[in-house]
Amino acid sequence: MVRQRVVLGAIGDGQRAAQVARQLRDGGREVIYVGGEQTPEQLVRTSIAEDASAIVVDGDPGALSRIADLCAQLGADGVVVTPLDEARPGPRSR
Repeated sequence: MVRQRVVLGAIGDGQRAAQVARQLRDGGREVIYVGGEQTPEQLVRTSIAEDASAIVVDGDPGALSRIADLCAQLGADGVVVTPLDEARPGPRSR
């Protein structure tokens, strides 16, 4: 089974993102946690460099839109941009 590779970060404070990173990791996803105070550009470039399938971000709707636009501009149209509040851990294997 291939694990979903996710870049997770925050535009502002990264405290909530750190908690969700642990939950996603425990749920079976491979998480590249980049912390808080990231720019949309940093998040997109990290997702490209890490060959991630998704970016989970704690940020406002404007930042999410900018991230999606940058993904399209930089050839990463397949990267799914998800707000932190909608990220759900997968089932946990025993």
